[in-house]
Amino acid sequence: MATFPALRFAPLLMLALLPATPVAAPGPQGDATELQLAQCLSLQSSLNRQSQALADLQARTRISASQRELERLRHAHQIEQLQNEKRQLAYVAAIAILVLLLGLATGFGLLLRKRHGQLRRLSEVDALTGLNNRHAATAALNAMALQPGPEGTRHVLFLIDVDHFKQINDGHGHHTGDEVLVALAQRLKAACRPTDLVARWGGEEFLVACRNLTREQAEQVAARLRRAMAYTLETAHSARPVTVSLGLAPIPFFDAGVGASAASRWDYALRMADRALYAAKRHRDAWVGYWGAQLPDDATAEAVLEQPEAAPEIVSVMSSVPRMVTGASEIARARSLRALRAQG
Repeated sequence: MATFPALRFAPLLMLALLPATPVAAPGPQGDATELQLAQCLSLQSSLNRQSQALADLQARTRISASQRELERLRHAHQIEQLQNEKRQLAYVAAIAILVLLLGLATGFGLLLRKRHGQLRRLSEVDALTGLNNRHAATAALNAMALQPGPEGTRHVLFLIDVDHFKQINDGHGHHTGDEVLVALAQRLKAACRPTDLVARWGGEEFLVACRNLTREQAEQVAARLRRAMAYTLETAHSARPVTVSLGLAPIPFFDAGVGASAASRWDYALRMADRALYAAKRHRDAWVGYWGAQLPDDATAEAVLEQPEAAPEIVSVMSSVPRMVTGASEIARARSLRALRAQG
C-alpha cells in the first residue's frame, strides 16, 4: 500500500500559508494567535498520529501479504510433494503389479509344466502296478533297437506270463488277482537293474528289456526273474504257489547285422519271445529262449519265425527244462517230415 509523506508536512504548509503578521502584543489579538498556533500544533500531532497509524497499517498489510504468500508457497510445495509421492506410489504400484503378474505367470507356467509332466507320467505308467505301460515300453523299445550294444552282446527282450492266472481270478476274485499282479510287479522291479525296461505289457503279461547281454547272461537273467517272481499266495482259506513262465529273444535276433530288415527290429524279437513263451507255458514255471545265429543268404527271417526249432544251425533253443529243448527239436523234425511226405 502506498504511503503519503506529504501528510506529515501538511501543518507546516498550513503555517506557511498563514499570513505573516507581526508579533502582537499581549491582548485579545495575541490570544487568538496563540490559540491558532495551538490548534495547528494539535492538528499537526493528529496528522502525525494518523500518518503513524497508516504506516503501521501498511506494515501490517505487507507482513500479512508476505505471510499469505509464504503460506501459498508452502501449500504449493506440499501439493507438489503430494503429487510427487502420488507419482512414486503409482510407479511402485505399477512395478508391484508387473512383478505380481510375472510371478503369477511364472507360477502358472510351472504349474502347467508340472501338470503336463504328471499327465505325461500318468499316460506312461500302469495305474495298477506302477510300471511302465505298453505305450511307454513301445517308445523305449524303439529307441533301444536303434542303439546296438558292444560286439558280442545284444539287447534281450523277456516276455513274462503269470501261470494259471485265470484260476486265481475265478477262485479268489479279481481283487486277489490285482494283488497278485502288484506283488509280481514289485518282485520283478526289485530283480531288475535300474537301467532295465520293466513294463506291464497287458493283462497278466510283463515285459523286460535288458541292454548289452551275452547269451549266457540272458539265461542267468531269465532264471533269476523266474525265481524272484515265484511266491506263495496266502488267502483266507488256502495257500497256493504263484509262478510265471518266460520267453526271451535278442534284439537284433540274428548275430550279424541285417540292416533295416525285420529281424533287426524289436517287434521281431517280441514275436520270437512270444513263441518261446508259448513253449514255456506248456510246462509252466519255466523259461524258454530263442537265440539267432547268423542268417544264411538262402533263408529269410520270416521263415525262421514260422519254424525256429527246425533250424538248429540258425536258431539255438534255450530252456530251464532240458527235455523241452529236445522235445521241441523232435517236434520240428516230425513236422518237416510230414510236410515232405505230403509233397511226395
